Amino acid sequence: MNLPKVKGYWCLCGVRFSTSIALWIDFILIFSVLTFGFHSSTEKIGLAAAMYGIPPLILGPVFGRMIDKVNLFQFIPISFTLRCAASCLLFVASTEDIFLLLVFFKGLSNLGSAASEIVLTRKLLDDSDIPKNTAFITVVDQFIKVCSPLVAGVVASLSDKSSGFLFSALFSLAGLIFSIALWRLHGKTLKTHTATERTLGSLAAIRKLYASGPSTQLFLLCSLAQSGVLGFYDSMLGTLLKTLSLGPSAFGIVVSATALGGVSAGFAFKYLYPSKALLCSTISLMIYGVCIMFSGVVAILQLPFALVLFIAVFFLSGIAYSLTSMAFAVTLQKSCSPSHLGFISSSARSLTLTLLIGGPVIGGFVGRITSIETVFMIAGLSAIVIGLALHLKYAQAVIDRTLEA
Repeated sequence: MNLPKVKGYWCLCGVRFSTSIALWIDFILIFSVLTFGFHSSTEKIGLAAAMYGIPPLILGPVFGRMIDKVNLFQFIPISFTLRCAASCLLFVASTEDIFLLLVFFKGLSNLGSAASEIVLTRKLLDDSDIPKNTAFITVVDQFIKVCSPLVAGVVASLSDKSSGFLFSALFSLAGLIFSIALWRLHGKTLKTHTATERTLGSLAAIRKLYASGPSTQLFLLCSLAQSGVLGFYDSMLGTLLKTLSLGPSAFGIVVSATALGGVSAGFAFKYLYPSKALLCSTISLMIYGVCIMFSGVVAILQLPFALVLFIAVFFLSGIAYSLTSMAFAVTLQKSCSPSHLGFISSSARSLTLTLLIGGPVIGGFVGRITSIETVFMIAGLSAIVIGLALHLKYAQAVIDRTLEA
């Protein structure tokens, strides 16, 4: 894989990967400790999910606006320090209530981390390097996701499951070291942008992004559609597998298959973007919908070799989902001014989180009044219909833009 040649690029990757690994460890540990350590009720586990996810949902755009103004080489080390401290405090939490309070602190400590890394990447890399970087980061992120079931197994075998938070603290400390090394290389040369225009809120930021051109509109809408569809069915995947009499290990295998699809997409991305923009947007969205709809069909018809079929369709869905996600990420970085990138990327993330949080609520309601299989059928059909409608609306404009380029 051809990587950017910017000085200190591996330190930049170290910052990104430290964040990614720590986030995955935290996600696994928070719910493992509550379930097996404190034996929490489902209500308390749901409360923990809300306390962890609501800070970036509500305050993300506020921190994104701040990131556009501050010195990133001051913000990022402070962010890693707070995340390291939060992990250490979670390790020593003695009661369920204290643990839940610290989960909220952990959610707060993550604020601005993704946006600051996006802005820093945009300032250090030129337009030709951004697709290479996005593909490489996706490959490694998905590889981390493949390994996450192994991490979960290791944590489950620990007598004191909260000790896993020390691993999270260790990776936050590594991120701090990488960010300081990057500051020593680029701290004096990194351009600080002063915004000449400010939007009034996250919705205004999304409107500004939406108005930047048909390609940006298309990738934004496809990305949001995928997030909504994912939120609608994802929380019920384990239940669907259970209806097919598949064991708990099947869930980890299917998740790993999805991640391996993302890895494959990362290697293929540089050959597809931007020359095949429609394949990375509407066509991928429709393929994703077909995969999810087919998984519902497998469950309804009780087809033989169900696990093999699920591995195949979710591998393909991982490719389709990742292609659209990468295309949107690259388009976002290219179409936004660096002086607004932090705010707009945080606003887009907040909108995505809204869909991912609201989707399970709607999907759960539909599942109760119909069936789990119907949820997957509706999710897949929705992706197909939305993808087809967007293709009919934007295909010619995107083709014309590609020919002009």
